[in-house]
Amino acid sequence: MTNIILHKSWQNCKRNSIIIIVISKYKHKELAWVDLESPSDEEVAYILEEYNIPLFIKEEILSKPKEDIIRLEQGYIFAYLNLARILSDKSTSNRLIFIANDNFIIVIHDKPIQALGEFSKEMELDIVTEEKFGTNNNKLLFAHLLKSLYVNSQNQLASDEDKIKILEKQILREKKRLKLLIILSFILIGAIILIIWL
Repeated sequence: MTNIILHKSWQNCKRNSIIIIVISKYKHKELAWVDLESPSDEEVAYILEEYNIPLFIKEEILSKPKEDIIRLEQGYIFAYLNLARILSDKSTSNRLIFIANDNFIIVIHDKPIQALGEFSKEMELDIVTEEKFGTNNNKLLFAHLLKSLYVNSQNQLASDEDKIKILEKQILREKKRLKLLIILSFILIGAIILIIWL
């Protein structure tokens, strides 16, 4: 893995400024994987410019669509996925963008995704051992990445199911407690009425 600090002068609306961008890049033989986690718009624009990403992909990314998009065009695989995630008591969204061709895979995501972290560790280990990938095809690397995401999604679903079962048990306990309180309230009201009448 290479963490590269890139300096690029960007034209802001009113003045020039220098933005320091940290990008995680992984290389294996001829394969390149670029991972952008929680990037700013400037970082995304820099990567899209550096890798000469076609205009139709740039426009889709900048429009931040609410619906999922998967396209195969001009030798590129482009996927824009909106992943909803339930975290304890709130729901959050996380966009996951893939741009892949024969030379590179770019992954852009707003929040950490466990499968991507595990995949990057595999890449680091396989760069050293060169046992697992044994390929110089980005499409196979992309397929392996998607498989890692799928396996992680299954594990996450199982974890979410466990959380849902725990919440269901808590709801049932609260319902029983509420019923008991209602019954006790009626008994208390009845006792007060009975005392008043006597």
